[in-house]
Amino acid sequence: MNGLTLPIRNLLSQPVRTSLTTLGVAVAVAGFISLTGLTQGVEHSFSAGLGEPGVDIIVSARDSFNLFSGSIPQGVAAQLAKVEGVAAASPVLVNVTSADDNASIVVAGWPDGSPLWQGVTLLGGRIPQPGKWEVVLGNVIADGLGKKVGDTISLVDQPYTVVGIGSFTTALNQNIALVPLPGLQELLGREDTVTLIEVQLARPLDPARDAAAKAELTRVAARYQVSDTDQFTSNIRFFRLIQAIGSTVSLVVLVMATIAIANTLLMSVNERTFEIGILSALGWPPPRILRLILAEGTVISVVGGVIGIGLGVLTMDLVSRAEVAAGLMESYITPGIVVEALIAVFVAGPVGALYPAWRAIRLVPAEALRRN
Repeated sequence: MNGLTLPIRNLLSQPVRTSLTTLGVAVAVAGFISLTGLTQGVEHSFSAGLGEPGVDIIVSARDSFNLFSGSIPQGVAAQLAKVEGVAAASPVLVNVTSADDNASIVVAGWPDGSPLWQGVTLLGGRIPQPGKWEVVLGNVIADGLGKKVGDTISLVDQPYTVVGIGSFTTALNQNIALVPLPGLQELLGREDTVTLIEVQLARPLDPARDAAAKAELTRVAARYQVSDTDQFTSNIRFFRLIQAIGSTVSLVVLVMATIAIANTLLMSVNERTFEIGILSALGWPPPRILRLILAEGTVISVVGGVIGIGLGVLTMDLVSRAEVAAGLMESYITPGIVVEALIAVFVAGPVGALYPAWRAIRLVPAEALRRN
């Protein structure tokens, strides 16, 4: 038997124990994949969604705990709009509410006449008129709620008429409700304040001019955080918190997987004392026996890891499709996440097998044969 078939044969000799351990590793890897993917997906959803309407720079409150807790005087937008190289500065109010007391939905208030409205591609209908309780829904949330142009939807306990369905590519905007800013400010008691200011630079973009504009924006808005759209979410403490929680939980479940592998192989070594004694008597040196046990741990971790990656992707997809997560989470998998998971299982297998392997090579052949 070669170095691969013997470890597989040994594992298959205890199918129930091996299957349960492999499943435990798979669940641990699925937890790592889904938690890491969803936490990164939340951040990606917001940064990509905020930049989709042609926004280049976001001005927000410093050290905000979450996207919705920041507060900026609406008048700051007028000051930023005067900066050379800035095409428009739109004050935006963002909140999460329930739609018809059902699905969670991100609602954004845009000012009347803002260029942001011009960046919306409509599948049908029109943009809201000033002073009206009217809304444009993202295409996915509209389908999910069965809404079409002319229907009514309740947002922040206020009936809105659906006047348009927007076509978007990012998860955030596919599940968003876009309404006139003044009405949303009234409903939320946020008159004259907004969550953030979305800045659009003059087109065509010019690196030197854009850098100078950003420097001037930073000077004018010295009390606030000035970020590119792809950097904005990294400044929000909430996103850093959920990343830390996700990393901690992922580490715990991977440690549990390592312990499960160690427990299974330790029991296997104890039950195969006589067999290991025979191998030693036949001339197997300790390093070869060590490799045998380590190979068994590696096989369990690799098989469990492959299954776990599939389970993790499936879990992310199911969570992101839930109504309560609409627009807030998206299934987000990158090669980096997969590589991290594979590295983790390649480490977990051998590490979990180290102690059982050490026990195996310490067995004296004659004593091992007497234990039968």
